[in-house]
Amino acid sequence: MNALPIPELSQANIEDFWSRVDKNGDCWEWTGRLTDKGYGLARYTIAGKRHGIRAHRLAQELEAGPIASDMQVDHLCHNRACVKPSHLRVATHKQNQENLSGAQARNQSGVRGVSWYARKGLWMGSVRHNKKLHHVGYFATIAEAERAVVAKRNELFTHNNLDRAA
Repeated sequence: MNALPIPELSQANIEDFWSRVDKNGDCWEWTGRLTDKGYGLARYTIAGKRHGIRAHRLAQELEAGPIASDMQVDHLCHNRACVKPSHLRVATHKQNQENLSGAQARNQSGVRGVSWYARKGLWMGSVRHNKKLHHVGYFATIAEAERAVVAKRNELFTHNNLDRAA
């Protein structure tokens, strides 16, 4: 395993890390600095040198040990500021992308994988998997298209929690 080294944190560093976590809700919210995308950024000093790491990644490493450098930490709760270890899992980039919370901001239907196909006057369903676009079909309603894309994602994906909960 080619793992990034866990920082050699002192007990004081670890206590400082957890002191910046609000454990009052279901999610444990990082109260320190956030990145521009909303992820917690943990900073610490070792031997006079400043370091930074995503707070959720450090929380997972403190809980379970080193994480391979080609792996990511997926938020099961979809809350980027959450550092609760039971809300996190190690995943490949592909697996992490499967566990999205919904449609992209530019999606006009509001449903992931569903778009309006004006030429036919129908809703079109599609799923991207392993860089291949899978056409699911054309449908009279968004609800029909959504059921079809959810079924296709459940067939192809392994980490799409929201689809499997539906």
